[in-house]
Amino acid sequence: MAIPPSLAVRVVVSFVALLSLAGCTSAPAAESEPEPTATVEPSQEPEPEKTAGPDDVLFTVSANVRAIDGTTLGISLTGRKPIASTDRAASTLVGAFVEQCVALEGRSVSDVSTPISDESLATFGSSLMRIDLASSPEGEAFVAPVDLVLGSPYYAKVASGDNVQAVDTTDTCTGRYQITGSGSGTAITNYESGVTLPNLGQWAYGHYGFTVPFESGATIEACRVVVSELAEPIVEDVPGWDPGSDATGISCGIGYRGE
Repeated sequence: MAIPPSLAVRVVVSFVALLSLAGCTSAPAAESEPEPTATVEPSQEPEPEKTAGPDDVLFTVSANVRAIDGTTLGISLTGRKPIASTDRAASTLVGAFVEQCVALEGRSVSDVSTPISDESLATFGSSLMRIDLASSPEGEAFVAPVDLVLGSPYYAKVASGDNVQAVDTTDTCTGRYQITGSGSGTAITNYESGVTLPNLGQWAYGHYGFTVPFESGATIEACRVVVSELAEPIVEDVPGWDPGSDATGISCGIGYRGE
């Protein structure tokens, strides 16, 4: 059945009107999703780097001695890891050793015709060992001078400080030293390999500590020695190393006694 033209016109007009009405009505805007935001953590101060300072202590020898007034004084000797004389870190030790040994007209133990100098130390493979001396309370005199044992008798050493004095000297600086009272001081023992390459283990063939002559009437008591973890693997392979039984009442020490 055919649709009357008038009805068709009304349907089209109505449809157009609906489209126009729909176009005039704004569709609700879609809500935009919030942009993700970064989570800000509270600022923290960086932790300081934990580094342990270099510990170069090889051993410590300590004991008690008597002062003239009868009071007890503590004495100690601390040996530190040797440094090659050509090492930049050894410049202060080299300067002090050369100055003191030259004052004694010192010559190299490797070649007694060669005067001590920075150059001779380098030529003969020098390694310098610093030994710290201390006793307290300060300002006291001992009943008798205490002899210092500062390594091997065959190698040069120098010592200086409060109440430190030379017992005898040699032109190879292999003399002996003692302390007559409390205070602080420093000794430097010079080991030479005889060739340009130093042997940093030579110190293990030295003896270190204190002693007093029997006839002096003085005593050395409460002897105590401590070997560090740094030194243990070195000395355990040295036949004749005394781990600290050198406590006789007139001596206290540690080191090489001979095979």
